[in-house]
Amino acid sequence: MFKKNMILTNLSHTFLTGFPLEEKSPDQILFFDIETTGLGWKRSIVYLIGAVHYKNEQWILTQWFAETEDEEKEILVDFYLLADRKSYFIHYNGTSFDVPYLKQKYNFYQLFHPFTDKKQLDLYQKFMPLKKLFKLENMRQKDLESLLSYPRKDTFSGRELIQKYKEYLKNPASEGLELILLHNFDDLMGMIALRSLFSFFQLWNGSCIIRKASVISTETYEGTEEPELLITLDLHVPLPFPFSFSKAGYYLTGKDRQAHIKSPVKDGMLKLYFQDYQNYYYLPLEDTAIHKSIGGYVDKEHRIKATPELCYQKFECTEEFLEDPEKLLRYVRGVLGVLRM
Repeated sequence: MFKKNMILTNLSHTFLTGFPLEEKSPDQILFFDIETTGLGWKRSIVYLIGAVHYKNEQWILTQWFAETEDEEKEILVDFYLLADRKSYFIHYNGTSFDVPYLKQKYNFYQLFHPFTDKKQLDLYQKFMPLKKLFKLENMRQKDLESLLSYPRKDTFSGRELIQKYKEYLKNPASEGLELILLHNFDDLMGMIALRSLFSFFQLWNGSCIIRKASVISTETYEGTEEPELLITLDLHVPLPFPFSFSKAGYYLTGKDRQAHIKSPVKDGMLKLYFQDYQNYYYLPLEDTAIHKSIGGYVDKEHRIKATPELCYQKFECTEEFLEDPEKLLRYVRGVLGVLRM
């Protein structure tokens, strides 16, 4: 077995502030990623495990590499000795692949696995709600890295890496080892780089401050002028890159520490959306939603169950509303709910 330790001098303990770690101490956290020769554990082996952990006030990247297929058990044992001392694991799509795969391998060798009663943060699952916002077809780690312009040096896919490993087994003196370790290194460092994406949740979930709101006139594609409500938001944490997103007539943009929402104003009216649409009926004739506690008295033929798109009430866009931060924030969160659908 080949084992490599690398001190990550560019990381300090403060880099964890981007992760939702519930005030976990650095020495309890473990980032990890595995490389295997296939998806099914019975017909493949795990030939490389990489982990980033905190020790002696510094972050260390450790890689365990099976120089022969017979060394699989050895790297599993060595990884266990480190991982079992940790209480919080961070991975990318490890819930679906890495963790179940490793559990099966540990069971096969009649070994204890390190995942019992441990909390885990799966970045793939965590960032999935942002897929629409980022306009991505896929949510591979490399897709998110590209948004951040992460400088990945590795150029191989996981499948291509399997071939490199097979070539290494035939010719250990080749450069294959460094290429394989580089891929795993970039997976781990890229995973850590994704922490800045958590800043989008503050906006996506409505954790922001109203700076100002005003009704502006916007020219349509037909050349006519129509009123829009423009709300400027201050964000607690800067966004890593600018973005824009539109849906159902609403337009959201963001850059650095500020975001803007544009909403259509029809006949001086706005739509206030409610997130708990399950508790509302929609009345088609009145074009409004009412709570079920009241809607129960409406004839069944004049009401339907509200959907997220139909769970709103119209109200007048008055100066009083534009000067009330609390009402504006409630309105903003309703609009964000529509954009998240």
